[in-house]
Amino acid sequence: MSPSGVGSRAAAGWALAAGAVALTVVALVVIGRGVGDRPLDPTSDARLGTSAMVALADDLGADVRIDDRFPDLDAADAPDVVVLFSDRLDTSQRTQLDGWIDDGGRLVVTDPGSEYTPPLSGDFLTVDDLDPAARLRDDCQISAFDDIDVSGVDPRNGGVLYDAGSGDDVCITDGLRSAYVVATDQGDGTVVSVGGSGMFVNAALAEGENAAVVAALVAPTAGTRLVVLAPEALAGGGSGSRTLGDLVPTGVTRGLVQLCIAFLVYAVWRSRRLGRPVPEPQPSAIAGSELVAATGTLLDRTRSPGHAADLLRNDLRHFLADHLGVPPTATPAVLAQVASERTPADHDALLWALTAPVTDDDGLVALASTIDRIRLEVLAHV
Repeated sequence: MSPSGVGSRAAAGWALAAGAVALTVVALVVIGRGVGDRPLDPTSDARLGTSAMVALADDLGADVRIDDRFPDLDAADAPDVVVLFSDRLDTSQRTQLDGWIDDGGRLVVTDPGSEYTPPLSGDFLTVDDLDPAARLRDDCQISAFDDIDVSGVDPRNGGVLYDAGSGDDVCITDGLRSAYVVATDQGDGTVVSVGGSGMFVNAALAEGENAAVVAALVAPTAGTRLVVLAPEALAGGGSGSRTLGDLVPTGVTRGLVQLCIAFLVYAVWRSRRLGRPVPEPQPSAIAGSELVAATGTLLDRTRSPGHAADLLRNDLRHFLADHLGVPPTATPAVLAQVASERTPADHDALLWALTAPVTDDDGLVALASTIDRIRLEVLAHV
């Protein structure tokens, strides 16, 4: 092959490697984008995640659990508070949740489309539209917010107002019965409807009085058992929407993708042949019959009947262990005892075949004959 041909192949190989590296970079950017950034995800540290709310409740002494499937509300450790960001419950789950609320549970729901929230009261707005601040403080009827300046609430991207019922407690109102937060009694429990999740996301929790209001809702006292339902939880018998791939940590996924891409780059690089094939010398083939004859001659020259006897005994031990169901490491005495009890084989002959020393060819012939007879007796009865 001409030098120019080799050079062109080398250039092609480098170009292919560079393309693979570029593919790696693009893949890492795509993988790193959006993974773990689902809005309202309690495990996400992104701006629209809610991991800060979980951390806040934990710091206040709450017993926090994140569920991507419907929890067992009848268990001994049933929650005191359940946070529902996205209402995708089926009829069975709703029935269980209603029973839990009736028994004294508190449901905090931020989905304006949920069946648990009151009817909407008009257009989407921001809480700033409800000034003056003094009226917001005076109109708040929810006792949990008594020590909080609710005029400082600043939900990200605003929210909606609900038409509260005559028996509902309201807070952050328009001066009438439309409110951003509505507390409705249900049995011995309460449903707290919030006009959106804008207070709960990481990007807004540190703004104004958002953290104080959220804390009063989800962790009113130390030891509160809090369950946060992940927004991707699906209806259907309590099964979540996560697949096996979703359960794999993000770092593991990225690492596996990088390994696959690195292997692809290596395989492509090694598959490029930059020159003509080079023949390799092959070892000379030896016929099977010649190998057997050479081995037999070598053993014959050793004149070692003891070594041959050891080989025969070792084969007999494995044979007896396989057919009698005893460990191959069993002692000769154990093998002889078990074999004599289960077959007509003579105990003394078995023990001699397994232990007697052999020093000459006559002894080796006698041993081989005895072993052959033992094999036939075992095969006939086991």
